[in-house]
Amino acid sequence: MASNPKVEIITETDRCLRIVEHLSECDFIALDAEGINLGKEGPLTLLQIGTVDDNVYLFDIVTNKDLFRKGKLEDILQSDKPVKVIHACAGDSAALYHQFGIQLKNVFDTQVANIIIEETKGRRIPTAMKLSDVCQMYSDKAKPLDQKDLLKVKLKKEDGELWARRPLTAEMIEYASNDVTALIPTVYLNQKRILNEKALLAEYEKRVQDEVNYHIDDAASQRKRIRVDGIVQSVLKDIEDKYGNDTRFQDLTDDDEIKAIQNCRYDQEIMSPFINQLKIESIKARLQELSDQLSTEGNNFLPKGQSYGYLRAYQYLPDKDIHEEAKRLQNALETIFLADMVNKYSPSTNINVITQYEKDALRNIRPRNKNDNRIDPVHLSLYWQMHEKDLDFEIERLQISGRRYNIPQGKYKWLKYNCSDNVPDEIKRKAKRHIVNLDKTFGKGKYSA
Repeated sequence: MASNPKVEIITETDRCLRIVEHLSECDFIALDAEGINLGKEGPLTLLQIGTVDDNVYLFDIVTNKDLFRKGKLEDILQSDKPVKVIHACAGDSAALYHQFGIQLKNVFDTQVANIIIEETKGRRIPTAMKLSDVCQMYSDKAKPLDQKDLLKVKLKKEDGELWARRPLTAEMIEYASNDVTALIPTVYLNQKRILNEKALLAEYEKRVQDEVNYHIDDAASQRKRIRVDGIVQSVLKDIEDKYGNDTRFQDLTDDDEIKAIQNCRYDQEIMSPFINQLKIESIKARLQELSDQLSTEGNNFLPKGQSYGYLRAYQYLPDKDIHEEAKRLQNALETIFLADMVNKYSPSTNINVITQYEKDALRNIRPRNKNDNRIDPVHLSLYWQMHEKDLDFEIERLQISGRRYNIPQGKYKWLKYNCSDNVPDEIKRKAKRHIVNLDKTFGKGKYSA
């Protein structure tokens, strides 16, 4: 990691054009992006590029979106040269494609590279490691940035829209710069050398392309799921051959075996009794770990990037203890998430910037009417935005599917509720129009009967 990178914030289109001309002459650059719940919908607000001579360019997209098109920044991202070195590219790629129509080309993903290298050492389900850990594995100069963890706390507990704030603070600039200065040249060159020595570059290129397209092309995400599921099933078979039925989940010490049990889908009908028992024990261990964390941290609990939807899924399992504990933990987490949202957001916050676990928590507030004064204005605004987005999804589904469209009876009752005075006027108007279009498509009364 460069100790004193030369950082420039780019807001002007003319300056962007000159920098793009310089970047086009590089063999490789480091790339990263920041945003608010960055992904397909979460807005990208800052794009960072680092060069091998320790220059860092922070392209301020929230200030000037024309940097991509008129500033020709999109040309660099979509060109075969230079190589774009990124860590965990799927989210950045999704944001660039769905928000700006930009398809990344010639990506070197350091997370994917590490996974493939670990596989050559005998790992079957390697861990997707965070940036700082990968950097320390492949470079003796890379050091974690102390402020990163502090800024993450601020993002998750205090200011969810931090990356849209301007001007950029010194803390934000250092955070954004560090992610690109850490990757080149050492991490990139060392990983590429190892892949080349082991004749793995062709396999690597296929895997990294699927990562680029993971949130863009369903075929890419399906290929990855099939590959990972196949490995998990292979490890499960080996577990059955290796251990006796008296083995418990807590007895497993091999990381791949532990991850296979944790990652396999619970299905009592197709699982052997032995694997079923290990899976149930792994679920109880996961719930206990979360319970211990909540007991220790309380309202200071810092959620991870994952959705906590698995707690809802666990409530459908036949094991009563799991059902009750999952429900208790879900309620405890939702209380914390809802409290954090009041601090992080405002009534004007757009629903696209909040996380999946926050949306899950919002669904349970159930306002009695559009102006329910029992509910915090932040929660109420986000709830009705989410409600309207769900309705927009149904409207779009009917437009695309036509007579192939199907809606459960419970969803039709939900539509009818949306025609009442209890919901905001725009939702009421859309719901009434959707029911009219349903009647036109299928004949009056099919869904209302």
